[in-house]
Amino acid sequence: MPPFFRSIRFKLSVQYSAVVFGLGGALLALVYIGLREMLRRDTMTHYVITGEPVYVDGELIGTVPALAEQELRTLESLFNEHVLEELARFTTIGLAVLFLLSLVVGWVMSGRFLRPIEEITDVAADIQASDLSRRINLEGPDDELTRLAATFDGMLERLDQAFTSQRQFLADTSHDLRTPLAVIRANVEVVLGDESSTLEDWRELGDIVARSSEKMAKMIDGLLGAARLQVGQAQAVSVDLAELVTSKGSEYGSLAEAHGARLDIRATAAIAQGVEVSLDRALTNLVDNAIAASKDEVVIGSGTVGDWAWMAVADDGPGLPDPPDGGRVGLGLAIVEQIVHVHGGALAHIPGSGTTMVIWLPSQAAPAGSHPDIDPFTDL
Repeated sequence: MPPFFRSIRFKLSVQYSAVVFGLGGALLALVYIGLREMLRRDTMTHYVITGEPVYVDGELIGTVPALAEQELRTLESLFNEHVLEELARFTTIGLAVLFLLSLVVGWVMSGRFLRPIEEITDVAADIQASDLSRRINLEGPDDELTRLAATFDGMLERLDQAFTSQRQFLADTSHDLRTPLAVIRANVEVVLGDESSTLEDWRELGDIVARSSEKMAKMIDGLLGAARLQVGQAQAVSVDLAELVTSKGSEYGSLAEAHGARLDIRATAAIAQGVEVSLDRALTNLVDNAIAASKDEVVIGSGTVGDWAWMAVADDGPGLPDPPDGGRVGLGLAIVEQIVHVHGGALAHIPGSGTTMVIWLPSQAAPAGSHPDIDPFTDL
């Protein structure tokens, strides 16, 4: 079958034509049947005037001959046949015209109906994975097609955000993994290139390699945890965020003191559905960043707001770098964003002095609306 006959427009045109032609044909058939029954039921007796004089311009020219009953019936039958034949002829012509007209109307109507779908198809054909900025923006009444276009635009928006996040994640990963490798390579080249290197130099090189390797191992563990969570290999359970916060406070108390900072724990009961190991990793990354940047105090807390549970870490450091100025947030925060996104939550940065990062997680299966736009440490 040629592609033209397989197109949806051709199929819709045939369906429209069939409906119009069928209704028109049925109407003409009803008219034909009704007229035929009327002619069979009625007689011409009261239409035929017999034995009456006929005048033309006031002059008598003769009389209408009287017809016998049989002759009258024969004349009536011949007249009915003639009428029905003419009606059948005009009906056939009308059906042919109606069929052609219905095809034209069906083709035009199907074209108007499919025009928005063609716009959606054109946009989808132009979209590439590297450029998801195109949108349909279909205008018109609120019907199924405009809702389909709006849904498609929403899907493109989410894909665009996901691809942008993935590109940033890959950039952060490559940058942060390259740094310890560069440190190892530079120190190895220095020691190998110095013929007078002592045993102490080699030991110092070993310490540098060990520290850099441990740093890369932690990064890779975080990446593997996020990857397992994304592919659904981890089972979500009910997690008490307050226990995570309390445990993290005990674990990092000494490290904070070594950096000259004090930990302030504000744990309030909060239950969320998730993978405890992954959420612990996310909180660990935030606490590591906060302690490294803090001056005097780091606050760690948890709680609930409506259908949302939260964990937050605040410090009094210099704050996050500004991306427009070329600042980077690092792989640790990128991993946190990945973990929170897979959990159906959101990572929020509260602007102000220092840095406050809030992990919002749904405390129920389907939270109502977006997460609250508040600072839980000051607005609750």
